[in-house]
Amino acid sequence: MNHQTYEIKSLNIGRVETLTYGKRTFESAIRKQSVTEAIYLSKTGLSDDEHAYEHHGGEDKALCLYPYDHYPYWRDIVHHFSETALFGENITVEGLTEENACIGDTFTFGEAIIQVSEPRNPCYKLAAKYEVPDMVVRMRDTGYTGFLFRVLKEGYVKPGEPLVLLERDPGKVSVALINDVKFFDRYNKEKLEKVLSVRALSESFRNSFLKQYESYTVNGLHEND
Repeated sequence: MNHQTYEIKSLNIGRVETLTYGKRTFESAIRKQSVTEAIYLSKTGLSDDEHAYEHHGGEDKALCLYPYDHYPYWRDIVHHFSETALFGENITVEGLTEENACIGDTFTFGEAIIQVSEPRNPCYKLAAKYEVPDMVVRMRDTGYTGFLFRVLKEGYVKPGEPLVLLERDPGKVSVALINDVKFFDRYNKEKLEKVLSVRALSESFRNSFLKQYESYTVNGLHEND
């Protein structure tokens, strides 16, 4: 059986720093640099990759991917464009996007096995870094958010190793669908039920969608409300 493979353009880690962009000063590890040697991937992420805030890490958010396919869209929008870790992602990958990656899909990556867990939630730090005030809105409207993984099997990974699809989740709920329900079609009962049926969805997103579903059932909301 042939498994779909996806080229990793760069493998990136970062240290927490105090950064100032314009009038904003904050702690962040967004300025990631690519690694050149093998690095250990544990349940909580790549060794030496730091997170400024607890909700930016954890087992459901161990690894962040951003599709290289979206880089051309941003080239003339962001200031100080970079071909490496443009949005502070751990892995920049070609060919795997929000449209064809589904929650629960599992991949081999070097010695490790990883599983798609949730979309990336864009935050103001990206807007501040690149001096694009509507960055979060642009990510939301395009669906170019990137997405996160949990680690099912720990191990060493290294630059140049591809992501290899191991198994598709039977629910076939794409990251793009999750973004659609999160940002736009919030009270579509059929879509909410489809999303909530996926066991691999992260706990934080599941709780959020449960609240949306409860709003639908309690308040009698309909798809076009």
